[in-house]
Amino acid sequence: MNNFNIIKKIIAKNTGIKLKNLLPNSCSADFVKWDSISNIKIMIAIEKEFKKKISTSKMSELDSIKKIENYLNK
Repeated sequence: MNNFNIIKKIIAKNTGIKLKNLLPNSCSADFVKWDSISNIKIMIAIEKEFKKKISTSKMSELDSIKKIENYLNK
């Protein structure tokens, strides 16, 4: 499974947004359910899944699927 699909599943699980509604260019501004609290949950789940620490200041910047993917690919 590629990173995009893993990230999509994590976001869907932590926000209640349907998988089919999450596209490669989706961001938190597109969904009311993807708020600051769910973004923290998403970041924690991504840290666990990819075994990569994300600083608190970076977490608020990672507010789209593209940004999360780019961060993980660094």
